[in-house]
Amino acid sequence: MATNRRNFLRNTAGAGVVASGLFLPWRHLAVAAEKTQNDFDDYRALVFLLFDGGMDSFNLLVPYDDGEHERYAVIRTDALKYTRDQLLPLDDSETDRRFSVPSVAPELRDLFNDGDLAFLANVGPLTRHMNREQYLDESLLKPLNLESHSDQVAQWQTADSFKPLSQQTVGWLGRVSDRFSSTLNNGLSMQVSMSGFNLVQTGSSGTPALSPTSGLGQDAFEVLSTTWTSAKSSANEDFELGRFDGRYENLLRNEYLKRFKHHNSDATTANTDFNDGLVEFNTSFEPEDRGWISPFGSSMQRIVQMISAHQTFGGGAKRQTFFVNFDGWDHHKRLHDEFNWRIEDASFVLQAFRDALAEIDMLDSVVLFTASDFGRTLVCNGTGSDHGWGGNAMILGGPVNGKQVLGHYPEMDLGGDQVSNPVRGTFIPTTSLEEYYAELALWFGLDEEDLELALPNVSSFIPEGASKPDSIGILDADA
Repeated sequence: MATNRRNFLRNTAGAGVVASGLFLPWRHLAVAAEKTQNDFDDYRALVFLLFDGGMDSFNLLVPYDDGEHERYAVIRTDALKYTRDQLLPLDDSETDRRFSVPSVAPELRDLFNDGDLAFLANVGPLTRHMNREQYLDESLLKPLNLESHSDQVAQWQTADSFKPLSQQTVGWLGRVSDRFSSTLNNGLSMQVSMSGFNLVQTGSSGTPALSPTSGLGQDAFEVLSTTWTSAKSSANEDFELGRFDGRYENLLRNEYLKRFKHHNSDATTANTDFNDGLVEFNTSFEPEDRGWISPFGSSMQRIVQMISAHQTFGGGAKRQTFFVNFDGWDHHKRLHDEFNWRIEDASFVLQAFRDALAEIDMLDSVVLFTASDFGRTLVCNGTGSDHGWGGNAMILGGPVNGKQVLGHYPEMDLGGDQVSNPVRGTFIPTTSLEEYYAELALWFGLDEEDLELALPNVSSFIPEGASKPDSIGILDADA
């Protein structure tokens, strides 16, 4: 029988060992009982927003000081750079360095200046903190297959930089969900995906994520399952024809039909719960000058609707996670054209998301955070940029310690200590995914002693004598 990490630790806690044979730190010898929704007296939601493709996030957050912007402009050249009149300066009172966002994203500036948005600079997968010398002399292990879309986007979802892609099967939010017994009070999943199957919400418990389809109402929900195409085809046909007790020689078809029946029941329950609890709001996710809602806007609108119904959904949800994939950020050419319309849409929708949450009085209960495969090279490849490593992320919500550029935004110097490749201009991250996610997980309700269960390599970023990584300052101390 397969054994997941949680069960293995529970069964071997007395021996104090893990599969590698290494002794666990004392704080991980005992595994506490899983939490349930009833263990919390408030509602909290984490929203994982993936900018799929590798966002050029050094054109999302741009140096604005005269000297630093000049160095940025020289490195990026005309094909990539924003001139200062194409930028909106941020009102950052926490640092002596000034930053900006593209002029097509005024809402991001306003969210930042209002204190509801923060940036986390130069974050990415790491096995240990490292500098250029350590990178070049290979004295420290690097994350596997740097600059690979599939490997790096998996590492962002699993917070595991050691495993090859074929072994990346459980995401970090899935591990957190496992610690919270995976389900709401009536058996529905606490995980909701707006973008189909994903790795970050996949846990060891086997409870799949709920997925609202394009509408909200009857049959608006499905439960994610497998991609067994042939098995699905036969099982779905039998189900639609009412042959609920069909049996097949093919075991996959039998398993899929069983899951399909269970999922259909879940969809009915989810719709009833949703319709009973939906709170209407007036905030529009449709720009006045466009006349239609983008797919990203539609997804974010549905998340607000789901959150509004949390008191009835799942028998009363106290903890939920949401996943959204906004793709199309792999800009090897025509960077400005391709980047601008996407960041313009992201900017408008994120402000609408903030405003809608405030309207239903749920802003202080939600934290949205962004990820992307990797940052991109500072140096131009012609009209675009290539695959890099460290990049810049955004965190949005009422609990966020906003109006700050957190972490360490690197100097615009190709010879700098955090540049792994001076020819291409690739930054080594200065903040690890474990440090980023640990702060979010603890706010969500994960216990400190469970951090390593959710983030397998977090101990590499915990100072000696401490029980968690040093705080980055993402969240307000009182949140």
